[in-house]
Amino acid sequence: MVSTKHEGPIQIIRDNPEVVAQLLTTAFGIEVSDAAIIRSTSESCTQLAPAAYVADNVVEICEAGSTEPTIGVIAETQLAKDPDKHGSWPLYLTSLHAKLMCPCYLLVICPSRSVAEWAREKIQIGHPGFDLVPYVIGPGVDPPVATPDQAAQMPEMTILAALANIIPTDKESLEITHAALATISNEDEEKGDLYTDLVVGVLSKAARKILEGYVKAGAAGYKFKSEPFRRAHAEGRAEGRAEGRAEGEAESVLKVLEARGLSVSDAVREQILSCTDQKRLDQWLVRATTAERADHLFD
Repeated sequence: MVSTKHEGPIQIIRDNPEVVAQLLTTAFGIEVSDAAIIRSTSESCTQLAPAAYVADNVVEICEAGSTEPTIGVIAETQLAKDPDKHGSWPLYLTSLHAKLMCPCYLLVICPSRSVAEWAREKIQIGHPGFDLVPYVIGPGVDPPVATPDQAAQMPEMTILAALANIIPTDKESLEITHAALATISNEDEEKGDLYTDLVVGVLSKAARKILEGYVKAGAAGYKFKSEPFRRAHAEGRAEGRAEGRAEGEAESVLKVLEARGLSVSDAVREQILSCTDQKRLDQWLVRATTAERADHLFD
């Protein structure tokens, strides 16, 4: 089941593919011309190889007046460790390069610190010099913006960074997130509602209260013309309760496994905790009482 946590960052890139160029420049020092034409080609170009291999999103960047791409970017959201990606990620990248015949990059968004550290590992293909080290957006990367004014200039990138757990959730940092949300909402209320809901969905209760305080009072000159936070919060209560139940069920699965003395790897733990399908979690909870190994839950 594809979750909001997985689709949220990718939806921002589909809506605003220029954030990919901003991330390449601010996080990894890859310069992209300000005059470049940037387009998301996810609908027509994500299926870069056989049907079993489909990337989350593809962005093409055309620089210096070119009508053909000069940079290609694969964007992926990764919520759990998955060894199979060490086979598919190089395939995505080489397939895109074969199609575009220009420099191509792999950008992986990982909100979890352990998953981000895993995703940064070198993928050794075997051929000399042919190794892949993905560019990872997640814990361990410096925040791409440092002030509310910078956030207002690059609001979509700021929200993507918040969803990737790069921007902290302390009072000072939430002021930056607030400025980005207010800027987006005042330009496009519907999109502001969506992005606010995505951010609220990953915040703790304490962080939500801080953000709500900024929405009510405004911060650093940035104010919402409408009230998307309260509206999104009200509309998201039912979803939030469902997510809370799923999180509790996932914790119960882990507790049963640990009580039975079974070893739980990081990959299994991440897969359980990232699941929001209540029916599947119910099945795993039953299997956890008899499984001989933790990964037998998924058989």
